[in-house]
Amino acid sequence: MKLYSFGEILFDTFEDTHTLGGAPLNVAAHFRQLGGESAIISALGNDELGREAFIDIEKLGIDASMISVLDKVPTGIASIAMKGNDADYEFSYPAAWDRIEIYDEDIDAIEDDSILYFGTLALRSTTSFLALERIIGETSPEEIFVDVNIRKDFYSDELIGFCLDNATILKINEDEIDLICSVIGLDTCDGSSLFSWLSENTAIHTLLLTRGKHGSDCFTLDGGKIHEECSSVHVVDTVGAGDSLSAAFLFFRYEKKLSVSEALHKATAVADFVVGHKGAIPLYDRTMFSD
Repeated sequence: MKLYSFGEILFDTFEDTHTLGGAPLNVAAHFRQLGGESAIISALGNDELGREAFIDIEKLGIDASMISVLDKVPTGIASIAMKGNDADYEFSYPAAWDRIEIYDEDIDAIEDDSILYFGTLALRSTTSFLALERIIGETSPEEIFVDVNIRKDFYSDELIGFCLDNATILKINEDEIDLICSVIGLDTCDGSSLFSWLSENTAIHTLLLTRGKHGSDCFTLDGGKIHEECSSVHVVDTVGAGDSLSAAFLFFRYEKKLSVSEALHKATAVADFVVGHKGAIPLYDRTMFSD
């Protein structure tokens, strides 16, 4: 089952270095690193960073055929300031990923037996939003995984509603649950009550709720609530940890056909590895997580 990941490609810039990132790319990279097939639908600038990104993406084995190269908009940058072990982001604007384009041949290439991933950040521009809207309207992926990434002011109630209306799997963190409940007008705000509302009013059948060092909860229609604790690891930084969990959950659940509890257990192990290393896409041997 191929993963098509839509959205931003950017460079996470720290004080002394920069690394390739962006949640959709991180997800595509981890899905591929675990042994799956993935493609990234995005845009890069015709600049030095864009060329560097292409080289890195090819090394990661991700299908880059749906990346547009733009002359007038630069490759995206996210300036990251670490506050303890947590990251604070400042995004460049405009960036190439604000101008994602989709073509007829891209639509034709997206398989029905596939997973579509997107987050809220890439939808801050009308151009990229319309490209995603076309993909959703003209293709039929088996699952649509939406990661609610609340960044600065790059979201609205309407955008959150669009995400909820189109997702089959939703991922949020504990800092975002109050916002989602507020948007839908839910008075009692916890994972169980939110999932109950989602399962009755949308096509969402799985809710992933990440709680940082307190682990993750997964709610499903047939399995209720499953909780998975994190391991005790030395945290280097948390950049990309949630993305690795998303990718690994999708890989083990849909590529390897494991149960929800087994998929969440393995996904947590991958995320634990990531937080112990610098950068969003540390390299690892997939056999580390095969047992």
